[in-house]
Amino acid sequence: MRRGPTRQSSLRTRLGIITVVFLVMVLVAVGLSALMIRSWDRTMSARGEARAAVADVAQLRLSFSDQEAGIRLYQLTADDEAVDAYRAAAIVEVDIVDRLRERDLDVAGFDMLVTRAVDSGERWRTEVAEPILADAPDVSETIARQRFDEVRVALDDLQAAVVGQTDELADRARRMQRSVVGVLFLSALAAVFGTALAASLFRRWVLQPLSQISSAARALSHDDTTPLPHFDAPELQDVSEAVGQLQRALRSARDEAVAALHGIEQSAVLAIQVRSELADEIGEMPDGWAAHTLLAPAEGVVAGDCFDIGLLDARRLYLVLIDVTGHGASAALNALKAKSQLRAALRARLSPGAALDWLSREMIKDDHADLLTASVIVVDLDSGRLTYANAGHPAPILTDGETSIVLDRSGPLIGAFPARWSTHEAEIPPTWALLTYTDGLTDTLGEHRERFGDERLIECLTTTDPVELLDRIHAATDSFRVGDRCDDVTAIVVRRSSPDEPSTCPSDDHVDHNEHHEVTTDPHEAVATDQHGAEALQPHAALPPDRGNGTITP
Repeated sequence: MRRGPTRQSSLRTRLGIITVVFLVMVLVAVGLSALMIRSWDRTMSARGEARAAVADVAQLRLSFSDQEAGIRLYQLTADDEAVDAYRAAAIVEVDIVDRLRERDLDVAGFDMLVTRAVDSGERWRTEVAEPILADAPDVSETIARQRFDEVRVALDDLQAAVVGQTDELADRARRMQRSVVGVLFLSALAAVFGTALAASLFRRWVLQPLSQISSAARALSHDDTTPLPHFDAPELQDVSEAVGQLQRALRSARDEAVAALHGIEQSAVLAIQVRSELADEIGEMPDGWAAHTLLAPAEGVVAGDCFDIGLLDARRLYLVLIDVTGHGASAALNALKAKSQLRAALRARLSPGAALDWLSREMIKDDHADLLTASVIVVDLDSGRLTYANAGHPAPILTDGETSIVLDRSGPLIGAFPARWSTHEAEIPPTWALLTYTDGLTDTLGEHRERFGDERLIECLTTTDPVELLDRIHAATDSFRVGDRCDDVTAIVVRRSSPDEPSTCPSDDHVDHNEHHEVTTDPHEAVATDQHGAEALQPHAALPPDRGNGTITP
């Protein structure tokens, strides 16, 4: 049973209390140490002052002794030098007394003792020294000795007081020193104890619970029913609950992945069928014509490219090549839908450009339609004349194995915005081949992310045999590519046989004027379409067999 969170303090509160107590201990220890050190420093200063006073008292005693010696010498010799020594010692006495009065000593009656010594000396000078210097005959030796003994006693009392103060301060300094060392030791001991206590509590309140959570999380990799530990601290409980939520999310994601895997396995057959629809079987070509196709998906079993090739009637062959953005089942279904729509438009006798116009209008109505590029080509089997329209696709190429002619583009891709596509025309001379392909071929990436490009493609066009030509292109892109194929590669090659080859087709010069458009004798002139065409056919810049105009030679 889970206890209420109010029964226990939070982890933040516990750690805060430990921190505050530790800081208080440190501050108290530092404060006591500072006070003790400061008191010890004051005691040492007072001791120094007292020792200086002891030295002053000793010098004062010496000055009085010099004065007495000077007077006695004068009595014996009447020498003035003795008087000078007496006067000099008296001056020294005055300086010493001034220094003693300036001393800051904590001695009871210190000023009184100094005054007593000074007064005793003054009485000795007044009653003994000065009369002797004045040659008075009535100075008694007993009085002289008595007065100087008073000076000695006063100096002894002063010296005893100062020395006693010095000794007391020395004892106090030693006691202070021991106290400071003790406080510092206790502070260090308290710091060590506080650190050990904080570490122990941190391990108990933080590290051990986190270790329990880590162990439970590792156990989840083997058994997702492993219970997670409960903690009184709400912060740790939040971590435990977050791990539990992650556990449930991973379990749900695993179940969804398993369900998706089952779905993929169940739809594998359907995917293979869709792929087979993307690449229609060409079947047997009419006499005098040959074709071959290539479809290499970028990933999986379903591509985003598709093509369609077939007969509109006994005299016309159509080619549809589509490249939908993306890969996978959705792109494949959109490609199949677009292929069916273009096939229907062509069988409704719309020109290639008009078929693309109609497909664009239909796709604009569909919110789920993808962007696509397309190439639509219709070939007259008798004359080799072809009409074509491109929607963002690479331009088709005519080649005889030596010379290559890149046809014109006719419009943008489909689905991005409303547009119109014009229909162009050209001719496939005998022994020539027509190549149409998706940009996945020229966009194949090699080392340093270099594209295969148009120039390398042109270099592959050294034959007109459809099978051999696509084999060469496929081998060239595979040897150039580095890594996996990143885009679908689709291509169609259609070849027209030479007149001397066995053929049941009509002559290349035959033109059926009963068709829905009229072909002029000059292949470079525009050709008008009927009411189904929706636009006039545009002439190509350079048409075979004139190899001197607009050719690209490998």
